[in-house]
Amino acid sequence: MKKIQIGARISAEDADFLNLLEINGAKTPSDKLRAIIEEAKLRREYLRDFKGSYRMIQEQLSPIIEKIKQNEFEKNIHSAPLARILEWLPDFFAYCLCSLPDDIESDQELLVYEKGAVDRVVRLFESLLHLELSNQGTTYNPSVLSDHMVALAKSMKLIEHSFKQEAGR
Repeated sequence: MKKIQIGARISAEDADFLNLLEINGAKTPSDKLRAIIEEAKLRREYLRDFKGSYRMIQEQLSPIIEKIKQNEFEKNIHSAPLARILEWLPDFFAYCLCSLPDDIESDQELLVYEKGAVDRVVRLFESLLHLELSNQGTTYNPSVLSDHMVALAKSMKLIEHSFKQEAGR
C-alpha cells in the first residue's frame, strides 16, 4: 500500500495531548495518528454491528466501571442499582446505534426500533423494581430507589385508573 505524507499544524495543547495519549502501544506522533485513524475506522464499522458496538461501548465504560469497583473495594461498599445500570447501558446504546437502518424505508422499521428501545428500558426498570422489592439490593444510599417509589406508585395508580376508564367505555 502506498503511503502519503501528511503535515499538519496543531496547537501546543493538542501536541501535549498527543504526547500523553496512550493508544494501541503507539509511541511516535505518526504512529498515534495511524492508531487514531484505525480506531475511527473501527468505530464506523461497529456502528453497523451489534456485537462490535456493544464491545466498543463496554471499552468506553471500562475505566468508569474500574474506578467504581476500586472505590467499592476500598470502602467495602456496593451499589446493585448502579451495577445494573452500567451493565444495561452497553446493550441499550449498541441497540440504538445499529438497529435502525441507514435508509428508513417504512414506518414498520420505526415501529420495530421503537419497540426494541422501549423493551430495553422496561427491562431495566423492572430490574430496578425487583431490587427494591427484594430488599436485598445493596446501595450507597439506602433510599436511592425508595425515594422514587411513592411518585412511581402514584403514576401507576393514575395509569391503572385511566386504563379502567378506557375499558369501561
